[in-house]
Amino acid sequence: MGVAALVTLDEQNRCRQARLVYVNGGDHPYNAASATALLAGQPLSAELIEAAADAAATRDLDPPSDIHATAEFRRHLARVLTRRALTRAAERAAGQGG
Repeated sequence: MGVAALVTLDEQNRCRQARLVYVNGGDHPYNAASATALLAGQPLSAELIEAAADAAATRDLDPPSDIHATAEFRRHLARVLTRRALTRAAERAAGQGG
């Protein structure tokens, strides 16, 4: 499973835009609309990023179980990768002035 994250910030360091897309978590790429909706207009704290990661894993993704991994493991992996990707994307956005 892979995740790509994009974050842009406004002048007050609140999330102007966020995108999360997952690949290899099922038969097509997934857009994490529930997770990114939580971020809109908010300052990106560790707690908010954790809530978005949980929303992505439980509401936005429906990974299958197969011989390589269970759906539960894939949801766990999605949480971890989302947390990492959003943290890095937020750091990059803050370092570039938004």
